[in-house]
Amino acid sequence: MPIRIMHVVEALGVGGGVENGIANVIAQMDPRKFNHVLCAVFDLGTQIDRSRLGHVEVMSLAQKRGRGTTQMAPLAEMIRRVKPDIVHSRNWGAIETVFAGRWVRSCRVIHSEHGVEMNPDAEPRRRGWLRRGAFEMAHHVFSVSFQLREMLAERTGFPLRKMGVIHNGVDSHRFRPDPVKRRQLRSELGLRDQEFCIGCVGRLNQIKDYPTLLRAAELFGESCPSWSLLIVGDGAERNALEEFVAATAGLRGHVRFLGQRSDIPEFLNAIDAYALPSLCEGISNSLLEAMATGLPAVASKVGGNPEVVVDREIGLLFPIGNHRELADRLVLLYQDFEYRARLARAAVQRVKEQFSLEYMVRQYEEMYAAIASGRTAEPHTEKAFAGLES
Repeated sequence: MPIRIMHVVEALGVGGGVENGIANVIAQMDPRKFNHVLCAVFDLGTQIDRSRLGHVEVMSLAQKRGRGTTQMAPLAEMIRRVKPDIVHSRNWGAIETVFAGRWVRSCRVIHSEHGVEMNPDAEPRRRGWLRRGAFEMAHHVFSVSFQLREMLAERTGFPLRKMGVIHNGVDSHRFRPDPVKRRQLRSELGLRDQEFCIGCVGRLNQIKDYPTLLRAAELFGESCPSWSLLIVGDGAERNALEEFVAATAGLRGHVRFLGQRSDIPEFLNAIDAYALPSLCEGISNSLLEAMATGLPAVASKVGGNPEVVVDREIGLLFPIGNHRELADRLVLLYQDFEYRARLARAAVQRVKEQFSLEYMVRQYEEMYAAIASGRTAEPHTEKAFAGLES
C-alpha cells in the first residue's frame, strides 16, 4: 500500500514558494509508493494550480483568522477523516497540526520551516515557546536552509543536531534557457532588443523589500539609457509601490507591475538579470528558477541566499537594504556582457549539480519512508555544498 501523506499549509492559491514546492514534490514522487492529500488551514484561493497536482485531493478547513483562535480540534477531525500515515505541516501558520497529529495518535508527524513571514526580531515571544513545543512533539523537524535552521535553534533552544535540512530544488526541464520564448515574450511585452530588463517574481509584501529595489533602479537608470524593471506578483504593498513609482521621475515609464502570471518560465527568459532584495529568506524558489533559466542574479546577503549564490562566481550578493550596492551590481551586469554570460552559465550548472528537483525529491522520499516505518529519519546537517563554510 502506498504511504499516505497529508500535507498541511496555512493557505493555498496565493502563488507562494511553499505551494510551488509542494506541487514539485508531489508531481515527482512515485505514485505507486506515495499517496497525497493537500490541506489548507485557512484559504483555498482561486489561483491554485491544480494542473500540477494531478489527482491529489485538495481541501480546506476554511478556518477564520483572528487573534486567540485555535485550529487544533478541526485539524484533528480532518486527520481522523483522511487517515494519513504521515502528517506534514509547514511553517508557523500550520504548526498546530503537530499537536493535532499527536493528539489523534494514529500517524507520524513531520514539521518543516520554509522561511519567515515577518522580521524575526518582531516575532512575539510566545511563538518561540510554541515552536519549541511543536518541535519536541514532532517525529522529525527540518528547514530549507542551514541559516534558517540555525536561527530557529537559537530562538527556540531546540537542539541544532535534531533538525535536518532539505534544500529546495528546481525543475530544470521547465526552467531553462530558451531563445524562442525570449523573443516571443519580449515582443509581447514591447521590450526593445537593446533594452536591459531587470525582473523579479514574488509577493508584494514588506519582507520582500521592494522599496530597496526601486531606489536601486532609480540610481541604475542614471547609467543605462534603455532599461526596464518588471515586477511579477501581487500583495498588500502593491498600491504603495505603484504610488512611489508614479511620484519618482526616474522610475516613471521604466517600471511595470505585471501582477500574477502563469508564464513564469517565459517571463524569466525575457529578462536580462534577476533581482531579489528580500529582508529574510529560506531558500528562494524564484531565485533557483531564475538561475536555472540562465539569469545572473543579484540577491540580498540574507537567509539561504548565500547557500545558493556564491558571490561573484554564481551571482552577486549585496548587503541587506543597501540600494546603492544593489544599483552598483546591476550596473556591473549591464556594462560587462561577458561577465554576465559567465555568471549565467555558472548559475545553470549550480542548479543542476546541487539544487535539482530530482535530488530534493529523493530526500523527501527517503525521509517519508523512514518515518512511516517507524525509523528516525537521519537529519541532513552537513554543509556539503560548494561555497559554504564547514
